[in-house]
Amino acid sequence: MKSNRLAGHTLRNEGRVYDLRGQRACCGPAFCSCGAQSDDVMHTVSARQRWHREHKAAVKAASASR
Repeated sequence: MKSNRLAGHTLRNEGRVYDLRGQRACCGPAFCSCGAQSDDVMHTVSARQRWHREHKAAVKAASASR
């Protein structure tokens, strides 16, 4: 399987969302360590992970087109 790692881009809490008390929550945006955030509130961990894969692919594509 091809690695999709990209320096400076990690998905916070592996896509899990926590409330202010530290309890797991079901809904929330995805956050990348580079500061990017998903526009939509997502309802599953897999949706946030999918967003992060697409985010990293877009960053790679943008850097390749320079």
